Amino acid sequence: MTDAPYDRHAVAYRDWWGPIIAPAALRLLDRIPPRAVAGAPVILDVGTGTGALAVATLDKWPAAQVIGVDPSSAMLEIARAAAGARTETAAEPAAEPGAEAEAEAGAQGRGPADRLRLEVGEAGRLPLPDATVDAAVSSFVIQLVPSRIGMLRELRRVLRPGGTVALVTWIVDERPFEPDDAFDRALDDLDLPDPPGNGVDPRPYASVSAAAAEFRRAGFRDVRATAEALEHRFTPERYLDLVEHWWESERFAELDAATAARLRDTALRHLRDLPVGAFAWRAPLVSVVAQR
Repeated sequence: MTDAPYDRHAVAYRDWWGPIIAPAALRLLDRIPPRAVAGAPVILDVGTGTGALAVATLDKWPAAQVIGVDPSSAMLEIARAAAGARTETAAEPAAEPGAEAEAEAGAQGRGPADRLRLEVGEAGRLPLPDATVDAAVSSFVIQLVPSRIGMLRELRRVLRPGGTVALVTWIVDERPFEPDDAFDRALDDLDLPDPPGNGVDPRPYASVSAAAAEFRRAGFRDVRATAEALEHRFTPERYLDLVEHWWESERFAELDAATAARLRDTALRHLRDLPVGAFAWRAPLVSVVAQR
């Protein structure tokens, strides 16, 4: 079964939200110890979405096979296309592989798309046998699943003994962001009602220590949890683009063209009244690396 809301918004995710969170997701790869991905490893990306982390993983470790799992088939098709485009533009392998092992050299001769396997599946019920992957990564997914510890136990199940998991997600942040308040003022000006919810209730971790404790309860060892931050600087126009196409896309979809235009104009007026510094967004994160 595919995830209908994310199927509908797969292109918007790729174009508007994915690029904002990508830098924090890609930093995750630098936290994986080299021994975990030695040789020709199998690396699992849980909640692979439109494939930014999966493709970066393929590029970073040219001998790796990557398995991407996501409930949205539409997102996986975008990921497949991204890997295919990367394969078409990849440079030819060197004629002299030097001292690399035969298996690794053979894997490097295959393009990213050839080393990427995509599966429709849920984080809490991974479509993989026990102890079949060397490392697992996941970015901004665990806060969306029905059971965080259930996802962690599934990750532990599919990892080989000694395997590594690296994950990044949000920490609860109740600090106001002035552009959000400006957009809310525009809604109040036009007396627009809230649209129906999409049924997703994110559950970020309360703290770095809470994240580490949950990994330990799931059976992981050598748990290292680190506080990080996602930083992004908007302009009034780019912030409103993100609101319209991602954060409040359902609301805009419910409006007729004239009302949507009025909302954009009113919101932009409020946003342009804010100082430039108000558009510097900084959200707290936690990254966790642990061993099976």
